[in-house]
Amino acid sequence: MPTLGEELRHKREQRSISLAEISEATRIGTRFLKAIETDNFSILPGGIFTRSFIRAYAKHVGMNEDEAIGLYLHQVAGPSAEQQETADATAQQAPAEPSNKRPAPPPKLVLQKPAPAAERSRRFEPVSFRQSPSRTSWPTIVIGAGIVIFIVIIVIALIKQLNQGAGESESQSASVAQKNAPPKPAVPPSSQPALQPSTTPPGAPAEQPSAAASEAPAGQPLVVKLEAATGDVWIKYQVDDAKPTTLVLKQGQSQDLPPAQTHVTLNYGNRLTLKLKINNREANFPPDTPKFASQVIISRDNFQTFFQ
Repeated sequence: MPTLGEELRHKREQRSISLAEISEATRIGTRFLKAIETDNFSILPGGIFTRSFIRAYAKHVGMNEDEAIGLYLHQVAGPSAEQQETADATAQQAPAEPSNKRPAPPPKLVLQKPAPAAERSRRFEPVSFRQSPSRTSWPTIVIGAGIVIFIVIIVIALIKQLNQGAGESESQSASVAQKNAPPKPAVPPSSQPALQPSTTPPGAPAEQPSAAASEAPAGQPLVVKLEAATGDVWIKYQVDDAKPTTLVLKQGQSQDLPPAQTHVTLNYGNRLTLKLKINNREANFPPDTPKFASQVIISRDNFQTFFQ
């Protein structure tokens, strides 16, 4: 029966594979590969390393790995079994000793001196084995990740609850402030007389406004309305002695100025884009009014000039 080394070498030669190729593929030195082929297992590392080398060699040359390990174990255990069988056969063939032979004297007891205390302590000193650090298993990593995710979810939920509580407190404070706010004063009805419906029959010429209608009645304020008709316009106005106000009207926007008792001072950027109403009536700037970056004053004295 061929040995493990002969079988492996035969498989390797059939495939025309060199030991260098096997060494490069399996990362096993050629010295150990030659030892396996020559069945010289004494120079191998022994134990699980020898089995690993044999499995790698057998797998590379196409031999069954379990069969290779079986041949190796049989070869390693073979010499000891043969020696035991030889010893048993020798014992059976040896002649029996005569019965009249005196028995051998019992062995003498030799008292040994007790070993020193230091030697005894060194002899029975326990051997400590260094354990290699265990690798972190996947279940431990998964459990740790789950704990971290659970903590993050709890933190997010607490933050949402705090935000909701803050929003509710703000809404409650706003509602309390609204309840405690003083009531707004009622807006007095406009002192301007309501417009009477026209009784002019169809086809009759429209009545021209009288000079009296162009004058502001005594006690009635001047109400000026501005409108950006054809473009944007910059405006600065001052009602009586109040603080001046600046604004920009976009095209199509309008602005009602506060009622004035005496006069309205108006500064504009472009008069051509500005449309004017006084006391809810269409009005025009006087012909001599500058078109750009100028100032006009609308008062009770010159009120009627804006209707000419």
